[in-house]
Amino acid sequence: MLRYILFLLLHYLLWFPTKNVCSEALDSSTIYDYNCDVQIDVVKTFIQKLEAVQKREDDILAQMSVIETKLQSVEEQQSVRKSVSSSCLEAAAESFKSGVYNITLEKFSGTPFAVYCNEEVDYGGWLVIQRRVSDAVDFNRDWREYKNGFGVLDENYWIGLEKLHALTSSCQHELYIELQRYSGESYYARYSEFVVGSESEGYPLKILGTYEGTAGDSLKKHVGMKFTTRDQDNDNYSLNNCAVLYKGGWWFTKCAYSHLNTAYGGNWGGISVNETLKSTQMMIRPTVECLMRMSLKAK
Repeated sequence: MLRYILFLLLHYLLWFPTKNVCSEALDSSTIYDYNCDVQIDVVKTFIQKLEAVQKREDDILAQMSVIETKLQSVEEQQSVRKSVSSSCLEAAAESFKSGVYNITLEKFSGTPFAVYCNEEVDYGGWLVIQRRVSDAVDFNRDWREYKNGFGVLDENYWIGLEKLHALTSSCQHELYIELQRYSGESYYARYSEFVVGSESEGYPLKILGTYEGTAGDSLKKHVGMKFTTRDQDNDNYSLNNCAVLYKGGWWFTKCAYSHLNTAYGGNWGGISVNETLKSTQMMIRPTVECLMRMSLKAK
């Protein structure tokens, strides 16, 4: 608005004096008439140039409006992408901080759900699926509870078999297990691939990739086993239900070389057969192969 007021004011200042001078010079001579005509032409030319500048400014403003609209559209698309993160690698990509985030999986209803992301181990991007740090939460649960998950995200926690199946069947994941003794010593077991089957299959531990670590490989012998809970006996022990004996659900054989959901403490045979542990944590993360497939799919 200010720009148009200045334009009108300039128009008036240039036109009014010229008009007056020309009017006063009408009785003098034809030379004055000629000079007035020249001045009028100069003013008209100047005004035309100002109008051209104004038009260019209007065009620029219109283009800026189009650019702003496009930028807003891009920001909205980025916001949508953030809200549909499918892993901790995406969800915590900006903050790089451990904590609770929301992710969405097509294989799990498409509804966002909260997960705990660990950004402190091996460049981050790990999604916590199991954690034991105290005896505050009882892990001796039935099939329904192990299916749906229980506990507190940033404390003692089990993500739930249905989510675990959706995560590991959507794209290839690796598994990282952290273990700590009461003496303070820490160990880890890492597997290059980790896949849990569907409920109709009994949520079996279908695939476990190559092992590396300091804890010893105490999970490989459980590959192929269905999940067992106190009310759903799928183990190979004919005399009893391993989940009842060890007070927690697991992929039991007959019964276990490892069991991290037992009465608080957990057990990992590679460290000590009869020793309970101070804390345990299981985490998964998409593999490089998975990320490559996801990037190709996005294109």
